[in-house]
Amino acid sequence: MNEQTALGDTAAADKTIRTVELIGAGLLLTCAVLAAAGGLANLYLFTAAAMIVLGLFLVWEISRVPMQQLIMAGALFVLGCLAVLPSHEFLDVLLQAFEGTFIFVALFVGIAFLQYPALNSPSFHATREFITSQPAGRRYLILSVSAHLLGALTNFSALGLLTTFLHGKLEKHARQRMACAMMRGFGLTAIWSPFFISIAVILHVKPELKWLDIAIPGFPLAALMLIYSWAYDRLSNRPAPHARASAASVNTTPKLSGQVITKIAFLAFVLVLMLVMSSEMLVVSIPIAIILVIPAFSIGWQLLLVRSGADGNISGMLPRVADEIAKLRAQVFIFLAANFLGYGAARAIDPDLISSTLLGAGIEGWAAIYVLLATMLICTLLMFHPLALVVLVGQVFPGEDLGVHNVSVALCMALVWAVGTTSSPASGLTLYMMRVLNESPWRIAWGWNGVYAIGGFIVGGLYISLVNKWLL
Repeated sequence: MNEQTALGDTAAADKTIRTVELIGAGLLLTCAVLAAAGGLANLYLFTAAAMIVLGLFLVWEISRVPMQQLIMAGALFVLGCLAVLPSHEFLDVLLQAFEGTFIFVALFVGIAFLQYPALNSPSFHATREFITSQPAGRRYLILSVSAHLLGALTNFSALGLLTTFLHGKLEKHARQRMACAMMRGFGLTAIWSPFFISIAVILHVKPELKWLDIAIPGFPLAALMLIYSWAYDRLSNRPAPHARASAASVNTTPKLSGQVITKIAFLAFVLVLMLVMSSEMLVVSIPIAIILVIPAFSIGWQLLLVRSGADGNISGMLPRVADEIAKLRAQVFIFLAANFLGYGAARAIDPDLISSTLLGAGIEGWAAIYVLLATMLICTLLMFHPLALVVLVGQVFPGEDLGVHNVSVALCMALVWAVGTTSSPASGLTLYMMRVLNESPWRIAWGWNGVYAIGGFIVGGLYISLVNKWLL
């Protein structure tokens, strides 16, 4: 084979791969639109059509899912089959799992539109420069808080902006600490942000709750956990004398202009307001509101950026969005399988048995909260996906019988997702950092964040117990 033929084959292969990705993105986008239509019109016809399209997407993309994630999804699915075997309700559970996966599809397809203007925004780039140029003494706290606030608005785009810092001239130990700061700050956003799948899943399994029911007590919990994260780092990683001297010698601290802060705050306010108003006025869930609002919002944002002379353009936005949507293939498989396991396990567990057992042991109120948190922590450390745990707890945990308010149960689930994603070797956040740092996921999850997670559950559990006492 000559060189010209080889180059021609490579170009043809690239074109084929690109076409394949566009078809996959089109199928997932269609699924999100049909799911949104079903939620708006309350017609099962659209929901059934969305299931068919999602099934076509799975068949189309299965050969392009990385083997590690495919094995993980397969293991979750097999466990789900074993759980549902005694009830013989395989089809019902599978349909429930498909409907549960729609909220993930709608949310992340919507977020895919938001990522392009966020990465092109001069205000976001100025924020990144401010964060990454901080002296060593303040870097952990500012990096974790920034990952939290930016992640609350842009989801994984925040990590895309900040992880470039980890490739700079950092010592190995400093790189580990800064990676933990990003992971912990970003993960804690799952406690309250409407743009995180955790909140969408919790609201799905607890339909009697609204987003604000979780966000109002959840934001102080996230702030408390950020303080705990900083204190844990200070105690476990005492700064070296030369680092303290370097931080003290900095006379000209990088500043973030008031204009940049105002722009980002206004953007966040408008976006959240539009989502809440759409959700309340149209009587739809937050993920459906996201797929209805964010694509148009993102296109408008990018048009304003183009007019101001910033990078990017609308013609370049659509291929980038399609590429981001196509990359969701592995997460779709994992979330579907985790949903199947959660709903399947719920059919095999009797809530009355749990209630009578715990009450018989005198476990209720704050004790029941800590038993729930400890059980879920052990499961996440053993690589159970947080989604499966949240679905299972939402179906079988008899909170009211045990003196635990529904809001407190939701906060427990959100805390498990927020802290568990940093300590689980199988979480998407850990696998993302594995690729960035070229480190073992076991070392990142258990070695760097295992003790932090245990302490976090103790601290967070105390706050939730106080909230629960106030609610009841």
